[in-house]
Amino acid sequence: MKLQDSRIRYLPFLFVLITNACGPAPATVSPSTATEPAAQVPQAGVIVHIATPGTGSTQEASAHDNDESNSFQDKDVQSGDQFKVNRFERPFTSKDMKYLPYVDIKNMVMKSDDTWFYIDIELVGLGKGNNLPKGSYGAEFDLNMDGRAEYLILAKPPFSEAWSTDGLALYFDQNGDIGGTRMYPDDTYTGNGYETVLVDSGAGPDPDVVWARYVNSSKPIIELAVKRDLFEDTSTFMWDVLASANPVDPTKLYFNDTLTAKRAGSPRKQLKNFYPINELWGFDNTCRVPFGFQATGNEPMGCSVAQEDPSDVEFGAPAPPKVPRICADINCH
Repeated sequence: MKLQDSRIRYLPFLFVLITNACGPAPATVSPSTATEPAAQVPQAGVIVHIATPGTGSTQEASAHDNDESNSFQDKDVQSGDQFKVNRFERPFTSKDMKYLPYVDIKNMVMKSDDTWFYIDIELVGLGKGNNLPKGSYGAEFDLNMDGRAEYLILAKPPFSEAWSTDGLALYFDQNGDIGGTRMYPDDTYTGNGYETVLVDSGAGPDPDVVWARYVNSSKPIIELAVKRDLFEDTSTFMWDVLASANPVDPTKLYFNDTLTAKRAGSPRKQLKNFYPINELWGFDNTCRVPFGFQATGNEPMGCSVAQEDPSDVEFGAPAPPKVPRICADINCH
């Protein structure tokens, strides 16, 4: 698969960023204390937008994530948090396990039109006293389905109900070191994650490639839009979404490589040596959903698969008599 061809228009810009990325790796920053991404940020000039997203007309996929809305008083998570595979269900504060509904992902939906993919991140709620989501939200795209994503879209507050590129960045793992030397935690991680910033708040070769907005629906939704031509060299990929109460450092996003299990803590009471949550708090991400192919359930970081009626869910590929339906752990919808 050719991953570089669709980025030809980024090459002059990438040359500067790759040169910077070849220097020493940034110092480790824990997820609870990070203030700004350590990756090189493009310089903003006069930004002129030509294309603005609309509303997706075709639903491509949907999945339900574990949510703690009915059990958060227990300060315990039964499923959805697996440190070894970088899957986290932690919409709580550190130590006292106070519930953060604006970090708790309930559903994820991908829609499309001729120009855009639209990704809805539906949250449980906004939290007391909040009129808008106050976390950071994003989506990852794994182009070769190996469990190590190549692209990251990351949106940070404040949000508006109009489409905007403010506070929105598109990152790329240029040197392919996401996840370290193996998918499970490394003893020593020396990589720099998503080290390349392709676009930041509209600054970059294509100021229109990614957008975000807040949708005031029955449940609060952060909606992301990304141009389809970013994926023009591949017809298949996997994607997931994330929510964080803290600023996200894209160079340290795979936390099982940058934190030990003890430092991270755990939201599961049955793990007595690790409970409660310690440094890795206020973070929720999902399993990965396929686009353009039928998942078997064996894909790295992929959602579990159940066989259901073919009219129930479409994933952008012709449906056989029975098609996979995406579930997150034991919760299927």
